[in-house]
Amino acid sequence: MQKSILITGASSGMGLADTILFAQNNYQVFATYRNSKDEDKLKKIKNVYPVKMDVTNGDDIKQAFQKISNIVGDNGLYAIINNAGIMYTAPFEYADEERARQMIEVNLMAPFKITQTFIPLLKKYNASNTIKARVINIASWAGYIGQPFIPFYNASKAGLIGLSESMYYDLGLLDIHVVLASPGVTRTSMLAKATEDGDDNLKALPKEGQVFYKPFLDHRKAMGESSGNSKLLPTADILAKKLYKIVESKKPKHKYNLAMDAAFMDKIMTKVIPLSWRFAMNKSVYKLNIKNSAKAFSQKASIQSGDKKSFAVSNA
Repeated sequence: MQKSILITGASSGMGLADTILFAQNNYQVFATYRNSKDEDKLKKIKNVYPVKMDVTNGDDIKQAFQKISNIVGDNGLYAIINNAGIMYTAPFEYADEERARQMIEVNLMAPFKITQTFIPLLKKYNASNTIKARVINIASWAGYIGQPFIPFYNASKAGLIGLSESMYYDLGLLDIHVVLASPGVTRTSMLAKATEDGDDNLKALPKEGQVFYKPFLDHRKAMGESSGNSKLLPTADILAKKLYKIVESKKPKHKYNLAMDAAFMDKIMTKVIPLSWRFAMNKSVYKLNIKNSAKAFSQKASIQSGDKKSFAVSNA
């Protein structure tokens, strides 16, 4: 029997890589997308059924359930990969509440709502198979530790880690495996989007905010661009192969770190390194030192006071 899988956020990055790999291995892949332009791309892949879905829209999720239910029938659904995710970069002082709530909706609430809606199809699969259905939530090591300027990405991924453990117990009663997979920093379009997002959000700040935070966000941007070009980082294709092995496992573990940086953050940074050392390391890596802060604060104060001459001198 051909196994069916639902993959959210399937139009790019890891989601697209997962979609292609599972389809190549004869899975019936239900691949979600939001923009109509992505439908044709997904249609061209054998064994892929594009499903239009905004993961934050309850009606979209219900319609997707009906469409998929009609196709799989009593065979049910073998697996769900809750992959859809977004990034929002902004200093906490100026973080936009609407953008923050959107991130929580996509990264945390959508895996809850989608999984809950599709439980009947997972149970149908279990009814006639000895190897049981499974749900894979794609987390991030950003859920293990906090970082500057992405407070709600950290919060949403930390929430997903907690949600996944609770799901592990509750859905375990239904013989449904729940897996938490953390890919680490990956060479995908999301990395570039995060850099662009940071630039756009910096420009949207009031003048004094731009002056104060520009050195820090510019450094973060440089770090992102450097990482994006690093051959040490895994590609989406490499991570898709690891994820495929997890989905194929008869009895998967609850948690997998798919890359070395994710394992380091989970096993070393949070369990071995003292919190004070972690704070010091992060301040050093992101250049949040007193000298930079004092200079930025001086520039910000000059803007606020309207002393243009002082501002010019501080920038000399």
